[in-house]
Amino acid sequence: MKRDRIFTMIIYIIIGAVLGTILGVVLGKIFPVLDRNLSFGLTPFTLKLIFFDITFGIELYLNIGTIIGVILFLYFFMII
Repeated sequence: MKRDRIFTMIIYIIIGAVLGTILGVVLGKIFPVLDRNLSFGLTPFTLKLIFFDITFGIELYLNIGTIIGVILFLYFFMII
């Protein structure tokens, strides 16, 4: 049961981050402070082998809407 609850919490965090980011970008046109973002991650690098190439990399973009969305969806998760 605990494993299902953790999986559900991760899904809520991802949904909150995505919806919060979209909301931050849309409302950023009206309120510019919401559109400021912080990006961090690993720059892409490629591992070239004889028969295939693999590219690794990840970059995250966070804004005020993302933080609000995650907090809001974590609150929804706690009351369910």
